[in-house]
Amino acid sequence: MYLNKISMAIIGLSSIGYAQADQGAGSETFWLWIALFALGIVGIAILFVTSYQTQKLKQFYKSMFEKQLEMERNQNLLLANMSENVHNIAKQTLEETQQLSKTSTNKDTVLGNTESRLLDVTHDLLDFLRLKSKQVEIVNEAFNINNVLNEVSGSICSQFLGSKAELIFDIHKNVPRHLIGDSLHLGQALKSILEYLMVQEELDEVKLEVSMFDTFEENVELQFQFSDKGRGIDPKTLENLFVPYYDVDTGKYVGLGLFVANALVDMMKGKLTVESREEKGSTFTLTLPFDIVNKSDQRRYRLPEKALIEKKVFIVDSNYNSALAVKRMFTYFRHEVTVLSKKEFMKTMPNLNSFDIVILDESLFDIRLIQYLNQIKMGKELKVIALNSLLHSNQNNVNDEVIDAQLFKPLNQERVFEMIVNMYNIKVPAVEEEQKDEAKQIQTYRRDFTETKGVTQHSFQDFSGKNILIVEDNLINQKVLLNLLHLSGINISVANNGQEAVDMVKKSQFPFDLVLMDINMPIMDGFTATQMIRLESQYDGMPIVAFTALVLDSEIQKMFNCGINAFLAKPLNIGKLYTAFSTYLDDTSKVAAKKKEVESQKAISYQGININEGITHANNSEALYREILKEFATAYGTSDEIFTKLIKEHRYEQVKMLCIDMRGLTGAIGAEDMHALINDILHKILYKKYELLANYNEKYKFEIQTLNRSIQKYITAA
Repeated sequence: MYLNKISMAIIGLSSIGYAQADQGAGSETFWLWIALFALGIVGIAILFVTSYQTQKLKQFYKSMFEKQLEMERNQNLLLANMSENVHNIAKQTLEETQQLSKTSTNKDTVLGNTESRLLDVTHDLLDFLRLKSKQVEIVNEAFNINNVLNEVSGSICSQFLGSKAELIFDIHKNVPRHLIGDSLHLGQALKSILEYLMVQEELDEVKLEVSMFDTFEENVELQFQFSDKGRGIDPKTLENLFVPYYDVDTGKYVGLGLFVANALVDMMKGKLTVESREEKGSTFTLTLPFDIVNKSDQRRYRLPEKALIEKKVFIVDSNYNSALAVKRMFTYFRHEVTVLSKKEFMKTMPNLNSFDIVILDESLFDIRLIQYLNQIKMGKELKVIALNSLLHSNQNNVNDEVIDAQLFKPLNQERVFEMIVNMYNIKVPAVEEEQKDEAKQIQTYRRDFTETKGVTQHSFQDFSGKNILIVEDNLINQKVLLNLLHLSGINISVANNGQEAVDMVKKSQFPFDLVLMDINMPIMDGFTATQMIRLESQYDGMPIVAFTALVLDSEIQKMFNCGINAFLAKPLNIGKLYTAFSTYLDDTSKVAAKKKEVESQKAISYQGININEGITHANNSEALYREILKEFATAYGTSDEIFTKLIKEHRYEQVKMLCIDMRGLTGAIGAEDMHALINDILHKILYKKYELLANYNEKYKFEIQTLNRSIQKYITAA
């Protein structure tokens, strides 16, 4: 419309100009009209450009507005349906368990995986609450990087047992054995990233490559690079990967573990980035600063005899990238390593007479190969190692005398070092070892504990009056154990690391009846702490039970060699913990305890909160539920003051985010009255009825204070 008017005006001006020119006007007048015509053309061009830019700007603002609306919708759903999500996960897991139990011959494995998954959900919630209330602290202490990797691999492989994917740890030879940093939160971040990658469908492999770089400062920088060959991450998901949100279609939360991992990495002054190409895979890169315990002695894996160095090694693995990672482990000891693919090996079996160590995928051991290896062993010393994966192994597939050792992937340098030493029998004389074992035969329990059925929190009153020491660096695990045993009448002491445990054992005025010893700890791990305790014969009769995530024959043997009497696999099974107590503590007063248990199981009502519903969402663990309530009270117990302040200052977006958190959390803990109130407030906010929010100040205050009183009453109830 505007363009038409301008065009007609220009035409009109042109006509006048030409008419005047025809009438004999001077040349100056003629050129004046020509200039006016040109200006008109320029004006049209400017108008076109301006109109195009305006339209483009409108589209940009429209896109931004739609994107903002989508982000708000995601934020509205973040934790808003946490209780429903936990219920959905529990229900889905139960259905999967029932289905698997029909086809699986190992029901214990299925149940173990189910328990682990639900505990992980609960721990994510605890971590979220602790981050919200700023209770997470970074502690830099000396630790063994191999213990962290063992803990992570044991946990991941237990959780994803049966996966077809290959999990590879590729550790560069310059990575130190001992570092100074926060080992607990490092392990948590590594585990969260691996969990995210391992849940993908049709996954071939996930590789964690660990390397070290020197910095300009005193410390070093470790790079943990995770890569997979999966489907990759689409750009939209990638953009908000570390922002957890509730997926309406699947009914699950996405990215809660990555959110916690990213926050922890940031607190440790590191950086977590991700790159991904669809159908090509993803790469997570985690960099963290550390100090080295002994900078003058970084090569910490020294074989005790020169004869063990420079061996000729032959490797065949089902995954070629995995074989290269294993090769790196053995070249550290100056071994000459040859790698062959499984396909090539099966096509034409090579001559193995020239090798000192042969490492073969376990699936290759047929009658023909075993006969061939036995023939070689008759003429020379040959060590044969069966290679398998923790993800898809029952650890007992091949049991033949031709095999000298077994290796279970993913590997780390320390486990390879210990295998070489043990395989060549570099250890104390057998007579001394037999005498030591015979002296402790009564106390040693070399199998996994069976689960005592029907155990509750009150069952542990059977061991009232006993003295136990819990050695655990994870604060949440400490609190869970203390909550589990707080009604038992057991005298409990807690040590945060192995060194504290050694000191407490030696300085305690009363002897401990049992020590629960975590393996992976900073300053001094569980192996070393046990050895230090066993140096004094007066503690030979004190049972020590280890907590471990990596349950391998080699690791179990390592425990017994250092003086540990038994082990409990992580995640903690309450029935097995009770069995361990029954094994090493006298069972007394069981009749009285059972009577108390029956009395305590009477329904107790607390105003504003459904305890049974909350315990159900906490994996039916009252100990975990108590810890969640404590963290909730710390993080949101005074949220009424924040609520009132935000409304007074008309900061409605912050009010909405507070209510989103509260809606999900109150649903998860069974705070039904508070949950209903929050839903009502969110309804007003979503419809922008901000003028009505001031009416909720007193209601919010009443409900949160009522909830606080009920929580404190429940926690302190005997």
